[in-house]
Amino acid sequence: MNDELLLTCYRQISGILGDRSEPWESVKLIEQYRRYWRPKKVNVVLLAESHVFTSDGDRACRLKSLDELPDCPDSYARFVYCLAYGEQTLTAADNHPSRAHGTPQFWKILYSCINEVDSNDSFSPILKSGTSVSSKRIRNKIDLLVELKNRGIWLVDASIIALYNKGVKPTNEVFNEVIRTSWNNYTKQLILDAQPNHVIVVGKGVAKNIESSLSSLVGSNNYTVIPQPQARQSAEQNLNNFRMCHDVCSYHCR
Repeated sequence: MNDELLLTCYRQISGILGDRSEPWESVKLIEQYRRYWRPKKVNVVLLAESHVFTSDGDRACRLKSLDELPDCPDSYARFVYCLAYGEQTLTAADNHPSRAHGTPQFWKILYSCINEVDSNDSFSPILKSGTSVSSKRIRNKIDLLVELKNRGIWLVDASIIALYNKGVKPTNEVFNEVIRTSWNNYTKQLILDAQPNHVIVVGKGVAKNIESSLSSLVGSNNYTVIPQPQARQSAEQNLNNFRMCHDVCSYHCR
């Protein structure tokens, strides 16, 4: 995929969102992170909704370099592929962005893709509530991302631009239009180029907008839909979704 196509799609979505649009430079940065973690051979795509709004001020925050991750982007982004999102010790100055708690719910999904999950305690290696020593937890997160890449598991967002701005989500009409616009003008081609064995759609709101197109693209038996991890459901339902991710990835990443 090229930046020109990404920019064209961004401009289309900006026309829908108006002054709620995320800066173009943030969208480019998110794509740089996504490309950094793209496996050479994509076996399973996790197709989520969108990252979190990343402002100019957020991007101005620089990250500490990690020897384990050469050439990784060094600007802060509110995106799970940016390790500093939720890990304050990884920013290089005292200006760590506020309300930057990360997305533990998506770390759980990533973890479940390659680890069997029996209870919420299974996630302790990558959660602050489970691993009190930040250096150990960060090491575990790096190992997880590297293993996901090695196994061909890749996180992609249906929308190239953040849908949540300071916790506020657009109306359903706007949400649906943005998802469809991004899918039709950029993300669908991303999936087509990746040629995954299977797609896990994270979020029923995403699925209802792209499912017909996705089915035509990869086949009706080659995708699975699970709810957003923060959706209202029982602990057992959440565990079943994590187990489904593990089963799908175990089968298609052999």
